[in-house]
Amino acid sequence: MAALFLAGCADENPEYDYAIPGKICGVSVAPSNVKPLLPPGKSVREDSSESLSRPGESRSCGVIVDRRPDLAVSISRQRGELDIAERAGDKYTNLKRIPSLGEGVTSAAVGNDGAAAWMECTPKPRQRQYEFPETKEGKYGYLALEIHAGNGIKEPGNMEEWRAHIERFLRGYVPELTKIWCM
Repeated sequence: MAALFLAGCADENPEYDYAIPGKICGVSVAPSNVKPLLPPGKSVREDSSESLSRPGESRSCGVIVDRRPDLAVSISRQRGELDIAERAGDKYTNLKRIPSLGEGVTSAAVGNDGAAAWMECTPKPRQRQYEFPETKEGKYGYLALEIHAGNGIKEPGNMEEWRAHIERFLRGYVPELTKIWCM
């Protein structure tokens, strides 16, 4: 598990004594889409893990504020199509399907504690193409994105606004993710 330390200057709000991350799991994201999902604090860092036996197949990252995991992102290559809005319901509270996130996204949903998206994704030439590269079986053609938010934040006062923040993060993250992971 590699750790990347992201500390820095205070933001406009003095309660945020750290720089809001502009990348999570190596994917650019607008700090304005990240800040509402993180609590005030003194420091922030990202913990990241990737399968050593199958590099490029999956990656998980946690944004940690003052030693609390507050935002988690998981990315994984997949072989077949799936309706993530139906299948991920047990991982999230009050998960509801949202309108299209753009070309290639086959399903997406937002819950009170995170979001998920399933998208078409042909790996780039130097990226892992198959689940079993030795036999060229299990060709990857999809990407799953799972986001969990709110561990360190007390219950949001306005759940609709909180869900809107999660959806805004998802909508900003997906296009940047596909630029890196997909052709």
